[in-house]
Amino acid sequence: MANRGDAGVQLTPREREVLLALCAGQTAKQIGRDLGIRPHTVEAYIEHMRMKLGASNRCHLVALAVMQGLCSDNVVTSH
Repeated sequence: MANRGDAGVQLTPREREVLLALCAGQTAKQIGRDLGIRPHTVEAYIEHMRMKLGASNRCHLVALAVMQGLCSDNVVTSH
């Protein structure tokens, strides 16, 4: 089942995982390692989410995600 933000944007479960990690400040390489996928695949997920949310870049994607409540307040940053 896909998640919905306030604007009605649908994210797949994997996109949501990637987005939460992105909101926590992880790089594509770190996200890929944690999820067991290639960094290139992570970049593809990020690009799909950028298009869905209308973000101009990765920073804008995270900002929009935060504003739409797509990033949890209890996201723990990686070390």
